[in-house]
Amino acid sequence: MESIYLKRYERNPILLPKKENEWECEQVCNSASAIYNGKVYILYRAGGKDKMKSSSGWPVSRLGLAISNDGFNIEYRSPQPVFKPEDENWIDVDGVEDPRITKIEDTYYIVYVLTGFTWDRIALATTKDFKEFKRYGVIMKDIAQRTSALFPEKFEGKFILIHRIIPSIWFSKTVDFKRFTNSRIILTPDILPWCERKIGIAFPPIKVGDKWVMFFHGVDRYKIYRVGICWLDGKNPYKLVKIQKEPVLVPEKDYEKEGFTPNVVYPCGGIEKDEKIFVYYGAADKYVAVAYIEKKKLEI
Repeated sequence: MESIYLKRYERNPILLPKKENEWECEQVCNSASAIYNGKVYILYRAGGKDKMKSSSGWPVSRLGLAISNDGFNIEYRSPQPVFKPEDENWIDVDGVEDPRITKIEDTYYIVYVLTGFTWDRIALATTKDFKEFKRYGVIMKDIAQRTSALFPEKFEGKFILIHRIIPSIWFSKTVDFKRFTNSRIILTPDILPWCERKIGIAFPPIKVGDKWVMFFHGVDRYKIYRVGICWLDGKNPYKLVKIQKEPVLVPEKDYEKEGFTPNVVYPCGGIEKDEKIFVYYGAADKYVAVAYIEKKKLEI
């Protein structure tokens, strides 16, 4: 099997800061995605004029919502954020960011990050219509972490949380999001030279044939972010079947190399549409861009 690579949408980026909205006038990036009623719903991180108290220079992060019919062009963008840090029941939160969406049965599960003075934590919310959201608060309260998502299927009646205890990707099982078992490292940074600093999940794995395809990001010693791909066993997702040595996406375009953080392609969203896999990623922590690949190319 030859190495595979993502193809960028020629009109990237698809979401830019909106100067007329104070809450998203400086930054839009790191967007989750899901299919709802045949359309692509994009839940993105936004930053505006007000700055975080816990992180000098960074804008307070909120979550906005955009909708696309074809996966590329934006038809709707929420005038107000759908998630705000002041609505969280946690200590000194001044940012909600980097969501990942997983659909299980008729419910969309959103794992996202709370940032503030007490170190980052991951939190959980659910929705069925992207109008009303139910928040469950912080999960794994005793571990400072981010970069997390749920597996799109239950196994033996349990959810699998994909998360990162720096610097590695872990899988943990849970029934109620209070107690976690079967915690195990799945990928470590030393697996590839361009992941030497840390490695993290991109978005929930996608079933292709009899395997699970899992995209991830890796960071090297120069803080360059790249996107990689691996395959997991269809019946036992804890089993790594194959990993591609080369990244599928690297920062090359100006909008990926220049921004809040240079040389960053950071995916949080992935959907299957029109026999393609669409990958939504934050570019230089300032824009939302999309790349894609034919689904059949991912079969092994």
